[in-house]
Amino acid sequence: MKGLWPTSKSMDTSSYKISVGDFVHAFFTIVVFGVVTILDRNTVDCFFPAFESTEKMLIMVLPPVVGAISSVVFMVFPNKRHGIGYPSN
Repeated sequence: MKGLWPTSKSMDTSSYKISVGDFVHAFFTIVVFGVVTILDRNTVDCFFPAFESTEKMLIMVLPPVVGAISSVVFMVFPNKRHGIGYPSN
């Protein structure tokens, strides 16, 4: 047995291999999560209370810009995988 899910030898498992698009998707997902959590107004006020107005403007502009860039990348590298709990169609 190889792994937790034994498959028959006749089943084609080549579509389950990790590709470059999976790594790109994972990287940008982590970037979006980091930007949204670290640049939240409450988090910034807690950890960096001495930010000036120009830095605060950058904090307000950066999350939508990162979101837009990530959306374009997610359209270029679509993810055909299903998450845990989502049925395959």
